[in-house]
Amino acid sequence: MPNILLTNYCNRNCPYCFAKARVKLGTASGQWEMSPEELETVLKYLGPGRGLVSLLGGEPTLHSRYPDIVRSLAERGYDMKLFTNGTTPELRRSLPPASRGLFTIILNLNHPDTYTSQEWAQIEANCRCLGGRLGLSFNVFTTPVSWEYLREAIVTWKLSSVIRIGLAQPIHGTPNTFLTEAQMDEACQALVAMAEAVARDGISLGFDCGFRLCMFSPEQRGTLAECGTRFLFDCKPILDIGPELAVWRCFPFSNEPPVKLTDFGSLRQIEEHFDRRWGPEQARGNTPSCGSCHNRRTGTCRGGCLSRTVSLSRGGDGHA
Repeated sequence: MPNILLTNYCNRNCPYCFAKARVKLGTASGQWEMSPEELETVLKYLGPGRGLVSLLGGEPTLHSRYPDIVRSLAERGYDMKLFTNGTTPELRRSLPPASRGLFTIILNLNHPDTYTSQEWAQIEANCRCLGGRLGLSFNVFTTPVSWEYLREAIVTWKLSSVIRIGLAQPIHGTPNTFLTEAQMDEACQALVAMAEAVARDGISLGFDCGFRLCMFSPEQRGTLAECGTRFLFDCKPILDIGPELAVWRCFPFSNEPPVKLTDFGSLRQIEEHFDRRWGPEQARGNTPSCGSCHNRRTGTCRGGCLSRTVSLSRGGDGHA
């Protein structure tokens, strides 16, 4: 299922932000929001309820009609997954009834030192209120990797026991912070150590897209598997649909000219469009050895994030 960007507005400015090319800071504006009419058009492409709707931003809870949107989707039978920074009270005040389908909340939690005292108070209030309905997300964008606060938050606030692990990637055409190839080994060692440590508290990791299988040795992959880690070595169009029905392949390519949702007959047609557009570059993978890799040929690994492949091919391996 694609991601629906309810608003481009955000009250945070994370250095690695995967939506940086589209995020607006400052005072919210109606033109940065998806209108009710646009949302209805998107839902027609998704089909009737019982499918999964992923709600993103910006910060989606800052949409001026956020409570109405959540209530309407729940009443129509959609399961929802909300990606949030957790700093607004609307997150805990606008929950659909438990009987109205799944409502999964993924809170991207940076190190506590990066928040104001007011922001951290809201995060704590939301986590205490939502408990196991809320899972944490952690984006690796620098080394050394600091993660101990995540375990403390899960244990203290009794949150979901799975941590989503994202790997910050270069945004095509926009400066952001991401791991260089030289930092990958240290970061991967830290993730293996993290998996072993949190497993003792019944917590496991779940990889998001963009990882390469070869980032980890066979021994490291074995350790991760024993710790219950959910692997994903994939990279494919995860459509992001924003205000004005603009659609991108995924956030790292949101500086590219978008396509218009209504210019296509289905979401599959849009995915095929982006596959044709970027297929030749994706075939190269992140490393020179990707072309001859058995795992790459069999589809076990897609060669890493396409945005990293594009960046590397154009000589950009450092922090942008």
